[in-house]
Amino acid sequence: MKLKLLALATLALIATSLGSCSHKVVNPSEPPGTPPGTQQGTNVPPETWFAGPDPSDAAAGWLTDTGPFGGRYLPAPADWNGYPGFPGIPNTMLSPESLTVLPKDRPERRTFIEIYGDRIWLRQEGDTIHINSWAILPSGGSDPDSPYSVLVNRSMMPFMGGPVLTPDSANGSPIGFRLQVELEDALGRVSRPSESTTYPRVDPLSPFHNPVINGYFPLVEAGRAYAVARAVDGDDAVDRRIDHQPGGAVGIVTRVDGGGGSPDDIALRSKILTFYVDHPPQLQQQNAGFRPIAGQVFTSRGMFLNLMATDDDPFDALAQPRNYARSFSHVGGPKGPPILRRRIAILGKWTGDPSRDTCYVVPADVMGPTAGIAIPDWIANGPITLFVRLCDCFECDVQAGPGACPAFFGTELRPSFGRCVDTQIPCRLEVPGPVAGALGGVH
Repeated sequence: MKLKLLALATLALIATSLGSCSHKVVNPSEPPGTPPGTQQGTNVPPETWFAGPDPSDAAAGWLTDTGPFGGRYLPAPADWNGYPGFPGIPNTMLSPESLTVLPKDRPERRTFIEIYGDRIWLRQEGDTIHINSWAILPSGGSDPDSPYSVLVNRSMMPFMGGPVLTPDSANGSPIGFRLQVELEDALGRVSRPSESTTYPRVDPLSPFHNPVINGYFPLVEAGRAYAVARAVDGDDAVDRRIDHQPGGAVGIVTRVDGGGGSPDDIALRSKILTFYVDHPPQLQQQNAGFRPIAGQVFTSRGMFLNLMATDDDPFDALAQPRNYARSFSHVGGPKGPPILRRRIAILGKWTGDPSRDTCYVVPADVMGPTAGIAIPDWIANGPITLFVRLCDCFECDVQAGPGACPAFFGTELRPSFGRCVDTQIPCRLEVPGPVAGALGGVH
């Protein structure tokens, strides 16, 4: 699904009183009850919370996927160009309520929506979602003193209606939100993109035209995401409480989740929604053809492998278009065949001294499931372990190797391009006859 289609779909939903959108005026007129040129001496900043779907609401009709990365979902429209025919999800901000329920009246819930492929997923704090998906983050908020001067250019959008898009005097609601999603990679490095422009803002003549009620964010990097919505009031004040804490959102989560944090940190933790991006690839050890099986005995040094694997959210970050305008053109579903890269090592004992651990790292990565490798003669008979690192990327391995095999350490440069998963399969080597090279090898 494309970002442009999402924006157009949102406008279409508004036009048919079905969905989420925004508005803005060029030189907007003052809302009713606000004398021209007047402004309060002290403006109280707005407050913000997440206002996602209610997981216990049966009216939505959520279905359940029981797979390893399953959860509750609904079928997505077969053709997003036909989005105006989408009936919406009852009692959510993807329904007509997005036009009728003011931000102050939206219940606080730390849930959100993920769109990937042909499904709309219900997600919440701590979930792992598909890489290359859209996160849709509804928000609510309060504001005690500013006019509800929503940003809609009615000369361009006269059909915009509903309380959410109608200017008013101070009614307790902020006029919009800004969204920022930071991402922490496997090395602990945090990317901090700029926050979005204020939404909803409906004004095709403005460079800040952002016609959505909810926050939309494309998730094209692997890691832990930290989402923050910031309410904006009619006097243009922004909820900056999280920004004023040391380390911002990441600092608050690190301190509070670690059992510490100041009273302000603890109070603000619920305003930060964290989740993980990129389903890890999986070896299909349950498949009857998978080799080796746990406990398999090898009576020769030739080892045949059939390391069948799968990845339910294939994505090649290196294949993204370089032009920024096109960089999110494929967001919203699988892109291309899966990358299933296998790094392999054999762990065992050194034949020169069977009390000492050693390992053999297969020189080249294996891209297909089948491979034949030769166990070096300096690995002794007895228990051995096949160590498999399965990666869904070409350049994301930064994981340490097992203790006996420091040479397996990942030194790649792009940990946010995907994920790697380590699997150890215990086997046994029983090669008959004398062992050659008993004093060779590494240890």
